[in-house]
Parts: sequence; structure tokens; C-alpha cells
Amino acid sequence: MSAYLSVLAPINIDDAILVSSTAAENDYPLYSNATTYAVGTRCISTTTHRIYESVRASNLNNDPTNITNRTGTTPWWIDIGPTNKWAMFDGIVSTQTSIASPLTVVLRPGAFNSFFLGGIEAETIAITVRSTPGGTIVYSYSGVLEGTAPDDYYEYFFDRFKPQTDFVGRDIGEYNSAEISITLTRVSGSVKLGLLAIGDLRPLGMTQYGARAKPKTYSYIKVDEFGNNVIKRRKAATDMSATAVLELSEANTVLDILQSVLDVPCVWICTDIVAYQGLRVFGLGSGEISYDHPTNCQLTLNVQGLI
Repeated sequence: MSAYLSVLAPINIDDAILVSSTAAENDYPLYSNATTYAVGTRCISTTTHRIYESVRASNLNNDPTNITNRTGTTPWWIDIGPTNKWAMFDGIVSTQTSIASPLTVVLRPGAFNSFFLGGIEAETIAITVRSTPGGTIVYSYSGVLEGTAPDDYYEYFFDRFKPQTDFVGRDIGEYNSAEISITLTRVSGSVKLGLLAIGDLRPLGMTQYGARAKPKTYSYIKVDEFGNNVIKRRKAATDMSATAVLELSEANTVLDILQSVLDVPCVWICTDIVAYQGLRVFGLGSGEISYDHPTNCQLTLNVQGLI
């Protein structure tokens, strides 16, 4: 376990990296330019891995992957979201890949040292990393996704199960042809996974006490002409703020890291200790370094959480 403030600079997952998944890409029929689509009819593209819905009648030979067919005053299509198979890779935690247990994903991303799973709804997890496809196992883990260890016998026998909804894997030896296999299982109900990020975990400094997680909602209250309150339900996210101490000799490196991911959605980790689940956030980060000590600096980080 680590209490280092870190950022996971992600590798983009594409068709070449995703080797296999037990989640099929068959949400709706594949788009065909020979089919005339009615209003409300949906289709998918296995090129963009998105779902599209027709918003006009007599919709023929208007490819939804062409952005011009989804813009303007009278578009032919609207983008509904990712296909189920690719929902875990779309950069939005609230869109989950969901299938009957088990969910198994195999990736060949090349060299990486860490990975992160978020928006998990499962009971057990098993991970295997090999140096090459079918090669030597360089990392393995299997266990129960329990949020906290029981404090006493009463909690062990009678308290409800506290699910662990995220998982951090780190300190993995980097191999140019590495392959990772991840399996999530559940006794009843669907297994769900909102985010699978993999890449280079870069340390930013030693996390200090006082880090904050701030849930936020995009819901709002609408008051009608009669004075009635109506809550318009929208999605939610979590912002995070933290400080970290680093040596003066590390300051330039940390600045370079922050600049390289300024506009990149990343996983920001204050600590991978399970109990501090709220201090692991996916979003856009920004920070500043104060040079107020002869040998040390302080990093102040703010993360705008994404939905």
C-alpha cells in the first residue's frame, strides 16, 4: 500500500489492444447503408463502438459515424453512448459495461506499470499479467472486493457486506509485449465495470493529511409557473483536493508531469489504501508548487471529477 499522491497517465485502449472480452458488442444491429431507419431506431458502429439513434424518418444512407449527419439544425442521428462492450473504456465512470458473471477482459497494451478499475459492481477479482502472451506471469492477484476489514466479531458475522468499488494495481514490471487478464465475478446479479484505465503511474509527492473529496451533482431544481419544485435528476461526480510534500530536486519533474496531463482525463490517487476509496478520482487535474522551504516543496492539487 502507498500514501503517495500519484497520477495514472493512461494508454488509449483501441481494437489493437483489446484482445478479447466476454462482453459482446451486439446491443443493436450493425448500421447498414441499405437500411431505411425510422425515428427512434437504433444501430451500432463497431468502428466507433457507439450507439446511434435515428431522429428523422426515411433515414437512408446517412452514416452515423459521419459527424455531419449528427450536427446541424436537422441531424439524422444522435449519439446515445458507448456500446456495452466498450463502456468501460469511454472515459466516463457512470457508463458501465454490464453482463452476467463473469466479466473477463484480456488486453495487450505493451509496457505499463499500473492499472485502475472504477465503478465496480462485483464480489471477486482476479488479475494476471504476463510478460508476453502466454509467457511468464509477472503479477497476479485474486481476492474478495470487500470495502473494509471487519473491526470486530459482530461486524464479521452480522454487518452488511461493504463492496469495494475500485481497485488499484501498481508496481508491475514493464514489458514491451505485456498481456493482462482481468476477471470480475458475482454470485447473483450482473457484473458491472465503469472504468478500466491502464498506463504509467507517476508519483507526485507524499500525500498529507487533509485531502478532501467533494461529491457534486448536476441535478437542479426547476420551479414551474405555479411555484412547484421539481428536481431534474442528472448524473453526479466527485471533485478532490490534496497537498503533497516533495523534495526540491523533484519539483521540475513533477511540474513536467502536471503539464503533460493538464487536459487529459486521468485517475488521480492520494493513496491506494482501500479505506480511502474517496481519495481516488477520475478527472482533470491542475496544481501548483510552492517553493517555501530550502529543501522541500509543496504541491497543491485540485481535480475536477468527471461523471
